Amino acid sequence: MTTSSPAPSANPSDTATPTTAGGAGRMQDAAHETQPVERLAHRLCDHLSDMAHHSRDAVTDAQKLLAQKTHQASSSAEHYIHCAPFKSVLIAAGVGAAAATLMNWLLRSRNH
Repeated sequence: MTTSSPAPSANPSDTATPTTAGGAGRMQDAAHETQPVERLAHRLCDHLSDMAHHSRDAVTDAQKLLAQKTHQASSSAEHYIHCAPFKSVLIAAGVGAAAATLMNWLLRSRNH
């Protein structure tokens, strides 16, 4: 008794063995299961991008505010010096003397 093998089919899916068919099913299942993870990763990426843009904007705003406050303080100091030059020199000398005394005290305490 001779058994004949079936004729090869023209459709590749017809010739799939149970192992390869199961592998394809597992691949589809795995691809289906990764979709929520991919969506979460995209949302996380978008959220991080938004945070980076907000941080950049906040730093730019802070930089502008600092420049404005510095200019305002400089203008105020120039005006004060112009209106009371002798008093300004005395204040500067007092601040310099206080800074020198503080540095001298700190250096002496470090050496002992």
